[in-house]
Amino acid sequence: MIANITKGRKAVGAILYDFGPGRRDEHVNPRIVAGNVTGTPMQVARAIDHTARQRPEIKAPIWRTSLSLPDEDGVLPDAQWAEIATAFVADMGFDGAPWVAVRHGDDHVHLTVSRVDWSGQLLTDRWDYRRARDAADRLEQEHGLVPARERFRAEGPQVRNNELEAARRRGRAHDTALPPEREELRRIVREVRDASRGLGRDAFESGLEDAGVTFRANVASTGRMNGYSFTLAGWVDGDGAPVWVAASKVAKELRWADLGKVLGDGPATPTVPDPRAELVAAARATSTVLQDGPTHEELAAAAERGAEILRRGQAERGVVPVPEQQPAARSTDPAAALLAQWRAKAAGQQPPADEVPAAPAPIPAWTDKARRPHGRMSNDGLAAAITRREKELAALTRAKAQAEEEIRTGDAIVTGQVTGPYVQELHQLLARLEKAEPHITTAETAMRAALAADEAADAARKVWREANGRKDMSRWALWRMDTSRSQEETRAKKASETIHENVDIAAQSRTQASTAFDLARKETGLPDPVGELSRLRTGWSELVSEAHGRDQVHGKAQRHNGRASAERATATIAKVEKRVQELRQEQALRKEMPKGQREAEGRARSAAARAALPKSRKAGTGKRYGTAYEQPAHLRQPPPDQGRGHGLR
Repeated sequence: MIANITKGRKAVGAILYDFGPGRRDEHVNPRIVAGNVTGTPMQVARAIDHTARQRPEIKAPIWRTSLSLPDEDGVLPDAQWAEIATAFVADMGFDGAPWVAVRHGDDHVHLTVSRVDWSGQLLTDRWDYRRARDAADRLEQEHGLVPARERFRAEGPQVRNNELEAARRRGRAHDTALPPEREELRRIVREVRDASRGLGRDAFESGLEDAGVTFRANVASTGRMNGYSFTLAGWVDGDGAPVWVAASKVAKELRWADLGKVLGDGPATPTVPDPRAELVAAARATSTVLQDGPTHEELAAAAERGAEILRRGQAERGVVPVPEQQPAARSTDPAAALLAQWRAKAAGQQPPADEVPAAPAPIPAWTDKARRPHGRMSNDGLAAAITRREKELAALTRAKAQAEEEIRTGDAIVTGQVTGPYVQELHQLLARLEKAEPHITTAETAMRAALAADEAADAARKVWREANGRKDMSRWALWRMDTSRSQEETRAKKASETIHENVDIAAQSRTQASTAFDLARKETGLPDPVGELSRLRTGWSELVSEAHGRDQVHGKAQRHNGRASAERATATIAKVEKRVQELRQEQALRKEMPKGQREAEGRARSAAARAALPKSRKAGTGKRYGTAYEQPAHLRQPPPDQGRGHGLR
């Protein structure tokens, strides 16, 4: 069972559609099968709309859904549909509001519900899609229906209503000898795939042709195979063009990512014979080995064959051969050097001597700041610096990734792909207020009851004052007023009781309203939830537009800040990477240099570090403080005054 949910403003239009001909004249015998509103269709629709108008601030008070069943469930009677609709509305929590279920076909029923109940209370529609799916699952299990989840298996798209109807017009259906084209394609292609397993594309395409399936290979301009599309003879659209279906739309496992693995590469191609085997065989057939070794002719033939092998190998590897007139560019290939020696022997010349390796470049001194900027650092300091720089590089990389994420978020907010924080905050505020709306409604109802009780008490006070004033009048005056003293006393007594009763009702209602208002404030965290809810619902469009504008400004600022941060991080990363590379070069240089030089540099660095340290004071010598020591201010004594007139001489 599938529940398709929509929402609208009025039930009249929905009922007119249910009892109308339909979009394609598919509505047959429309009738009401369930509901809690009686009357003609228009009377039912007006009753639902009348209840919904109790809350004029709700823009879409009509909740509608269609419950549909697959063909496997058959045609259910109206009584069973009534049970399903009643249980579904109860599970959704809408049974306290006016609703009706209309059936005008064999496989589905339409439910029209007011989200405002009989007392004017708004019924929540939060998570209605999820709740509808759960309710439909329970009803499927209770009535023995086909679960909707089993109808959407992963093997491939199923045949839908329009395609099934077209197949029926062509004489194909599930209940006939010829199934719909998509299902027949699925069966045939699977059989051909299983028969061509490991034999390659040629065998698979040949099998499709034998089975009567027309195909076309979807090959990109780069030569990359993307998959197949299939059709059957006679499967055409309204214009007479063939209906091509991609392999993934026939069955998921027929897409090329899976099909290519099953088909494989086909039979192995014959390997090209190795020319070196041919050379060895020819040498064995023509060589006449003597005691003194091979002749010059045999050496020359072997040299030419070796040159041919070398040229083939270079051509296969894409190596450009070095011209022979440039002897300075000597190859380092051992095979080329051996070939040159054979050619020299065949020509009766002295074989070329091996090149003497060049002397290694001198290592700069550790004090050379230009070529070894970190030469003064010790080995431990060098390793610690590399570790510290790598941690700094990792932190900068994370900062750059965070800045790029900030740029993407800002772009998404500006382009509207993501809801901005101000619009989210507005929706969250509305959600909190709607959650606290039952308390707000209770408080408003209690306040209205208190005001009504106050009005009734005021009216009773007026009657009491009038009756109490008449008690002291003469009988003649009371007789002329068509009353008596006892009647006025009784009237005053009843008025007094009414006053006390309404005063108690007003006090209780105000207490109830105060409690409900406190709950609403606690639920929303707002001092005036009633006024805030009224403000949101009255000017929702303007508030959303204003929040969207603020989100645009926020997104642009976030994108600008993210770009600036990313640029700074990129520049700093380049500097740190350069420093890490220099440190690693210094570390590698120390590992590769001769041991004696490495130890000498270590001793020289240690001596330089010791010389740079401040000299320590010997124990028991000199003052505790140097000459620059100054006595603290609180220990200083003023110097004696040597001026005239002070003291004796």
